[in-house]
Amino acid sequence: MTERAPRLADPGLIGLLGFVIATLTAQLEHLGLQNESPVFWVGAVFGGVVQVTAGMLSYFAGDDFHFIVYNAFGWYWICMPGFLLGGELGFFEVEGPARGVFTLMFSILALVFALSAASRNTVLPVTLLAVAAGLGLQTVTAFGGPPAVGAAGSVALLLASALAAYMLLEKFYARTLGRSILPLGPAWFRLASPVSIQAHTV
Repeated sequence: MTERAPRLADPGLIGLLGFVIATLTAQLEHLGLQNESPVFWVGAVFGGVVQVTAGMLSYFAGDDFHFIVYNAFGWYWICMPGFLLGGELGFFEVEGPARGVFTLMFSILALVFALSAASRNTVLPVTLLAVAAGLGLQTVTAFGGPPAVGAAGSVALLLASALAAYMLLEKFYARTLGRSILPLGPAWFRLASPVSIQAHTV
């Protein structure tokens, strides 16, 4: 009789948790509802360390999608507190257009990730599209656009945070109750067959 492999926890549980808490904290600051101090600590720990940890655990699970998504946004959140610290201490400051270029890169990355996410369900690509829109609008403000555009970006990112929280609840209940009780909606297109995917792996 073959031994059953032990059931491993899903790294997405902490990855989504880190994203939700860090994004919510940052957007409350962008909307003027709190100062930058919580963004530094919460961003570094939940946005950075927690998401990178989830990404590396996804590597060991063979999950390419979450490996790159959690690592990308995890390292984004490790850089952002550095920007804040540089601004406070007056060295290696990253402001204005330089920060805009940084957020623009991640807005584009979110769009790239959304295409693959659309093969999984409805909520995941919508979340990533909200991230892309939010970061894109904040990029406009960083390049000198009106603050109202950045505020609209914060609203889009709060929507992304709410959708990520919904996916966290869906995943948590499915894993702990043994069945899915929250719908994520259908995938927007079918995945290629495993043989086809493997043939395109370099």
